[in-house]
Amino acid sequence: MAEKDSGNSINRRQFLKASGAASAIAGSAGLAMFGYAAGIDPRSYQGYQSFEGADQNFNREKWTVDEPTYQKVGKGIRPDARTEVIFDRRGYMMRAYKPGCTIDDMNDPLKSYYKENPRDFELDVLGIEEIMPKFRQDSVKYRDQFRLANAFSHAMSAVSPRHDSRPPGEADFPRARRGGTPPEPVSLKDPEMTSKLIKKVSHQFGSTLVGIAKLNPDWVYLHTHRGRGFDVDTPLEVPKHWEYAIAVGVPMSWDSMYANPNYGTSEDAYSRARIIAYRLASFIKQLGYAARPHVPGNSYDIMVPPILVDAGLGEQGRHSVVITPELGCNFRASIVTTNIPMKTDKPIDIGVQDFCSYCMICADNCPSNSITREGRIDVRGYRRWEIDKATCLNFWNSNLGPMGCRLCIASCPYTRKANWLHKTAFKVSLNDPTGLSDKALTSLQKSFYDAPDPQKYYIPSLGGENASYREPPWWLRSEDFIEF
Repeated sequence: MAEKDSGNSINRRQFLKASGAASAIAGSAGLAMFGYAAGIDPRSYQGYQSFEGADQNFNREKWTVDEPTYQKVGKGIRPDARTEVIFDRRGYMMRAYKPGCTIDDMNDPLKSYYKENPRDFELDVLGIEEIMPKFRQDSVKYRDQFRLANAFSHAMSAVSPRHDSRPPGEADFPRARRGGTPPEPVSLKDPEMTSKLIKKVSHQFGSTLVGIAKLNPDWVYLHTHRGRGFDVDTPLEVPKHWEYAIAVGVPMSWDSMYANPNYGTSEDAYSRARIIAYRLASFIKQLGYAARPHVPGNSYDIMVPPILVDAGLGEQGRHSVVITPELGCNFRASIVTTNIPMKTDKPIDIGVQDFCSYCMICADNCPSNSITREGRIDVRGYRRWEIDKATCLNFWNSNLGPMGCRLCIASCPYTRKANWLHKTAFKVSLNDPTGLSDKALTSLQKSFYDAPDPQKYYIPSLGGENASYREPPWWLRSEDFIEF
């Protein structure tokens, strides 16, 4: 029977022809689109890192909240770096300490601090009188075992730029060149576009994570670190040009990180974060605006973790370290304070506060019991978990590998490489309002990812076995390369 062709209808043959032509066009268009997409995909930039921002791949928009996940419970009180940063306080103490001295023998600010915190005086004395001598004893005996790990850590810190010891009024602003006048600030069209620009160049400079926040003055040290251009005994007046805080962050070496406390190092990430911050500050100054890098461990004037929270990069966990969606807590950050007008990011809530309330894995693996198993407490007007910094540092100072511990980072369930299994687990956890998947996944980690008894992490002179959370990577096993 003949096929009819009437009106706007088409017959089967015409349909097949039209379909074939359409498929060919669609196929060609699809191929072109695929080729274009592949061409602009940052993964097509070959190398260890693309510097295109592909690593910051978590869509924070869905999880933004109007207020940070820490709780403000009273008047914010600025911290005193001389006493409340354990590294500064221990340095002051070591210079002032004499055998048998008491709190009353100390000068302020140590005297006032120790009167309010007498247990920290006992712990600091313990660190000086007992732990450090035993550390020096074992560091000679076991030196070769950690020779490669220490060499790697020192090499990573060798390229860090020196911090500027001038005060902010001099150091932060653009400088005149060859006898000219300093550059005037350029006129920027739109704060949102400026934020995109700052994030793009930060990624180009090597940053994995970038976030922008208004600087909360409560996060500025009342008395800051030495060598930053201030009289440390005079309260710091927060400079008006510290209006915004740009937070950048990069991961620590993954394989050595899992082998903490003896083989991991923070120096690789600190060094790269420092370089990024100095590059970014220079870029901003070239546009005529003020900028000041703040880089842990000792060249910063502000508290870094709450700024990371304000900038929407993550939430602060039970171990006091900020947890991000992309890297967990395996990263180190630096901050640039500036007055360049930008659109700020909002904080995010990915469920860390609830998760950390029952997980306890970091506390289980903490050899010094520095991580509390209790609830959050009020700290200078904000409610959060607080670690025992003195006991933490005492363990740091008894570790024969690169300085530090980082066991809480290595054992944290959020700190996982970006493979399909861990990505899937994170997505399930993120989208489960019941919390049942979190508890199940935590139980699985405790069951299948065994860890040493925490006391075995200590050095032999303190009753331990120099244990590590995981076996070190092959390239840090000194015994395979060095005769000893």
